[in-house]
Amino acid sequence: MNNVEEFIEVRQGIESRAKEIEVLLGRKTMAESRIRLDEAMELLARLTSLADNDVQKNAVKRLTHLLRGFEKKVVALVPKKGVVKDPTVS
Repeated sequence: MNNVEEFIEVRQGIESRAKEIEVLLGRKTMAESRIRLDEAMELLARLTSLADNDVQKNAVKRLTHLLRGFEKKVVALVPKKGVVKDPTVS
């Protein structure tokens, strides 16, 4: 596979996961958001090594900034607690 084609494929994979993360954050789903974020970060590391020119490096910077923003939001989410029935209430 051509380096440019691989770069585009990996970039699209990151952008796809970013959309999923955005939806999951809206639902306040911490665990799933974290999984998708970890996958996107792994792809970002791969993308960084593929970046050859200024345009590609700018795309890496943009995606890095986007994922770091998501990371802050995921960390800020509090895990959902299960519903606990109060034994004194019938």
